[in-house]
Amino acid sequence: MFTGAMMMLCRGGDRVPVVNLGIVPLGIRSRDTAPFGLGIPPLPGALGRVRNALLTVVADRVVFASLQRFAQQLVGATTGGRLTTPFLNWPALADAVVQFTVPGFEYPRGDLPDTLRFVGPMSRTQPSGVALPDWWNDLDGSRPVVHVTQGTVANRDLGALIEPTIEGLADMGVLVVVSTGGRDLPDRALPAHVRVAPYLPYDQLLPRTDVLVTNGGYGGVHYAMEHGVPLVTAGRTEDKIEVTARVAWSGVGIDLRGRCATPSGPCSRTRATASAAPRSGPRSVARPGWPGSRTSSRVWGRPSEVTSGCGKTCGETGQAGSGWALASGTDTSRGVSATRRVALR
Repeated sequence: MFTGAMMMLCRGGDRVPVVNLGIVPLGIRSRDTAPFGLGIPPLPGALGRVRNALLTVVADRVVFASLQRFAQQLVGATTGGRLTTPFLNWPALADAVVQFTVPGFEYPRGDLPDTLRFVGPMSRTQPSGVALPDWWNDLDGSRPVVHVTQGTVANRDLGALIEPTIEGLADMGVLVVVSTGGRDLPDRALPAHVRVAPYLPYDQLLPRTDVLVTNGGYGGVHYAMEHGVPLVTAGRTEDKIEVTARVAWSGVGIDLRGRCATPSGPCSRTRATASAAPRSGPRSVARPGWPGSRTSSRVWGRPSEVTSGCGKTCGETGQAGSGWALASGTDTSRGVSATRRVALR
């Protein structure tokens, strides 16, 4: 699907307009950010730009060199054209880029193209059709709920995150709710503090969730931010290295920076997140502004300001096109407690 669109953009002659829909973190290259795929947060100022330039050379000539050669060969053999940009930067060739996030969850860039628009996460106007499991009434608010998932892609090895979380939180007095993404748990009796289902309706689960432990799927992370749920993330595969880096940078959660092979990894961080960020209802205010343009501090349509009144790490996002920003009560990535305001000016 992705390479097909890239092929259209690389072939010569007339073509239909191509709109890239950003369902992974924004990968368009910028002098203000490290190359996409390294999971490195921004460093402001002149020093940061020098660092980014050096990292770009290393990425192009070493890290992604074989990938680039393969992409060039594929484009040439398929279309007779030429890929004129690094493979991971091909969305920059599109006629428009519609990014399904908010500016506050993306790194500041001063050189974004005019063709980019932030529209917020995909609208969730339809309720989930996933059936409720028979244990659903156990989510009655009598104890904290920690939801853990490895999504629907990187879930072949449940020992990477789900099993260590179950084991590590056994004595915490919490209910661990597991979504396996369709995978089966090992054939053994489940601990008393665990509830499992292949899939769960997030529109009903996350309002009851105190902490989400995840490998960093882009959609699930936005669902958590939408409901003000603090995040503990650990993914490094696919685009997840970039998602988890943004979780830590934006202050909406913690990045464990890799796989969690032992209970001490997710366990200790989840305990810290749960204790420092008790669940409370987020309160937000959106204020109308003026049309956005090319800078990352603006959005398509109506810039807004969102402030949080909750005593935990939380992020509030609007529906597609509303132009909401992020706000957090506890900035876990920087180790401080403060209310962050992201004013889209």
